[in-house]
Amino acid sequence: MQTYFDHNASSPMHPEVLETISSCLRQPIGNASSLHSTGRMARSAIETARGQLAELVNGSVESVIFTSGGSEANNLMLKGFADPDDSRPVVSTEIEHPSILQPLVQLEKSGIRVTHLKVNTEGQVDLDLAQSVLKENNPQMLSVILANNETGVIQPVKELGELVDPKTCLVHTDATQAVGKIPVDMVQLGVGALTLSGHKMQGPQGIGALIVNKNPGNILISGGEQEKNRRAGTENVAMIAGLGKAAQLAALEMQQKRHHLTQLREVLETRLAAIPGVVIFGRELERLPNTTYFSLPYYHGETLLMELDRAGFALSSGSACHSEVTSPSHVLKAMGIDDNLALNAVRVSFGSNNTLQEVEALVSKLKELINRLPAVIRQVAV
Repeated sequence: MQTYFDHNASSPMHPEVLETISSCLRQPIGNASSLHSTGRMARSAIETARGQLAELVNGSVESVIFTSGGSEANNLMLKGFADPDDSRPVVSTEIEHPSILQPLVQLEKSGIRVTHLKVNTEGQVDLDLAQSVLKENNPQMLSVILANNETGVIQPVKELGELVDPKTCLVHTDATQAVGKIPVDMVQLGVGALTLSGHKMQGPQGIGALIVNKNPGNILISGGEQEKNRRAGTENVAMIAGLGKAAQLAALEMQQKRHHLTQLREVLETRLAAIPGVVIFGRELERLPNTTYFSLPYYHGETLLMELDRAGFALSSGSACHSEVTSPSHVLKAMGIDDNLALNAVRVSFGSNNTLQEVEALVSKLKELINRLPAVIRQVAV
């Protein structure tokens, strides 16, 4: 039986979320656009979930657009709101999730200017450099990830938003990794748009939302009037209801989970720091409570992951969306990390079901694997 340490990729579904979904699937589900009783029931479930999401992040109910997940929400944000007739650029960062970075490339090809903010060696946006970039460019849109999906480092979204004019610049944050793990408040952050995804907060896969206070100029999916003409397609009622339930539970259980996850992370990092040569990325900054991203200078990341998998531990090499790629992480490269060290990076991301005993077992296995290496390799690495 494996010990699962990859909860930033996907968390086990909360039992109450599963029951909510099952309850929907056990009864006839009408089209939420229909006026008959099953249609009205579907509409009620969708609007309840819309309210639950809005409440979790302090957004308006009318602003919630349900999508197939965080990637679609990010694509809708950039492709739907970037104005090709506006000569001002879209500004983002070098450490975004691929579902932001790849659409930005497509925007550039369409003629829209794109500018990337740089980060420091700990993986956080450099505010001093950002100030000059934002002042010089006066962007039409600013999109900054709230918590990096690899390092877990919290980004200064609020401070960056204060460097632009909210009347002329739409500020968006990809909060996919953060929502459900730390308090997220759109008003306090000063953002007009936010992305989230169900499976990052013990909800179902394949469902997410873009919460935005204006309507997109371009629609990604056309063909119906669902989501107030902002995203066509018959709504996935059961998954939407499950997402809403996950949001409700996240608000209720966040404080307790956050304490537990922080304790696990601190124990792990204390143990790791005692191993010669280990590097923990972003350790000096505020991070998600469940994330540790580290590197052993004497073990290639993929090799280490396979060794740990055989021993019953499931970890990640960083971004789950690019786990099959053997090139250095773009996040670590942006931080200026040496390619060889970056290729050795692995990520531990805890869930509320993980225990201190599992952490100790993981560290013991790491030490065992290191001790198997020839002494000359260990000495050179250190």
